[in-house]
Amino acid sequence: MAMEQSENSRWYAFFTRDGEKLIRFVKSKARRISTMDAEDIVADVMVSLVSRLESNGSVENIAAYAYRSIRNRIADYERTRQKTVSLDGMADEDGELPLLALIAADNEEPFQAEEQAQRMHRLTDAIGRLEPRQRAVLVATELKGRSFRELSEAWGEPIGTLLSRKSRAVKALRRMLEEDPV
Repeated sequence: MAMEQSENSRWYAFFTRDGEKLIRFVKSKARRISTMDAEDIVADVMVSLVSRLESNGSVENIAAYAYRSIRNRIADYERTRQKTVSLDGMADEDGELPLLALIAADNEEPFQAEEQAQRMHRLTDAIGRLEPRQRAVLVATELKGRSFRELSEAWGEPIGTLLSRKSRAVKALRRMLEEDPV
């Protein structure tokens, strides 16, 4: 039991001390990766290494094991990186995007159509500026109506990661739209 606690404290000390280094390492090795995805990779490695501890597997060189695991995750990330999702072809029968229709307010003003078109343009522009994996989960859930469970199975990602990405996407959209008022 004492040995397990000392092993746990070694892992904890390593990740708290070198967490930022690991994130920078991921960003230096992966092509066009966001900080959030780098953090996700480091967190996934940390969780898998901690679960290894629970299965009573001891590791002598924590740093070497962590960096090797991160390199493997980066390779997985590069292989499975999602292509950019286009909003073309997602319109309904009326040519409207469902999410955009909800955001565009109905009013009776004479310039309603122009204002609505401007709001829709700003929103589509903001969605286009999102990090690709955030945009993909936002588009899949909001515009295509797919569930997180379905996406998790199809993309091989944990549901929590997808929820986190969508939350970040919504916050980023809100921030972009507030920074650039009409």
